[in-house]
Amino acid sequence: MILSVDGGATKTVAIVYKDEILGIGISSSGNYTEVGEVEAKNNILDAINEALTNASVSMKEIDRAIFSLAGIGDSKKFTEIGENIAKSIFKNAVVINDGVGALRATNMLNDGGVFAPGTGSVGYIQKNGIIQRIGGWGWFFGDEGSASWISRTAITYAIRSIDKIEEESKLPEEIEKFFGGEFREVVMKLSKEQNKRLIASFAVKVDELSKNDSLSLKVINLASQYILSMVRRLKREFNNDKTKVALLGGVMRSSKISQDLQNEVNRIFYGYHAAIGGIITLEKINDEDIRDNLVKQFNNKLYKEPDERLKKFLFIENKEEILHGL
Repeated sequence: MILSVDGGATKTVAIVYKDEILGIGISSSGNYTEVGEVEAKNNILDAINEALTNASVSMKEIDRAIFSLAGIGDSKKFTEIGENIAKSIFKNAVVINDGVGALRATNMLNDGGVFAPGTGSVGYIQKNGIIQRIGGWGWFFGDEGSASWISRTAITYAIRSIDKIEEESKLPEEIEKFFGGEFREVVMKLSKEQNKRLIASFAVKVDELSKNDSLSLKVINLASQYILSMVRRLKREFNNDKTKVALLGGVMRSSKISQDLQNEVNRIFYGYHAAIGGIITLEKINDEDIRDNLVKQFNNKLYKEPDERLKKFLFIENKEEILHGL
């Protein structure tokens, strides 16, 4: 019996698997570089316990475990922290970066590339069996195309609209409504606290506004253009073969961005599918039909699960859920 955990910046997903997906659990951020070691571990345990409960098994019945964690490989210190968290939960756990988990979920054991725009963004390539990381520079300098970048850029354009550098927009008003305060106070508060997950949660609203607000659409188009540039950079590694490159992440739930990119890549997956990469890694699955069946099982289990909390965390970019998690 396998336990696969994907701990990202916004949510943690745990899967219990034995020949099929038996149970899933979802909780808040498992990224200890963002929320700290104690909170990340507690969130990871919440997801694991929920998955075990839904599978009607105990931790003692788990034979193998794999943890795909944001922060692994970022530095020696962060790697050590992540490994300590995982191995304090399951002694012989396999620990990999969550981007590698995304690579396995999308390309299995084959050479290929994945770009994962979620709360942050990172790309991974496997070529001739060697894995290389691209992007993932953090949200201060990088994370382009991600939810945090979309939100941060939208706030910048809202400021320009207020200053009459850009056209009038609904963005300033919607920022006030969303974050609950006068525009300048909100901007100052967000600048001071730099809560990446909270800021990223506004991306869903920017995407919604883009249907009727030209400045919001400009932001979404900029994100789409960057994701496209990253996809094409990955494809160059494989002679522009789109069957080798996939997208995975919460940003891909944007209908506009998904539509812009659908003909450029092999497949588009959502962020919560990354945990399947752990199962693929341990079971050495390299059959697309088996992988797709796992995705189908996951989706069915998620939507049929009686615990409504799972459905709420599916859309964890929602501000209220993040505030609750804090």
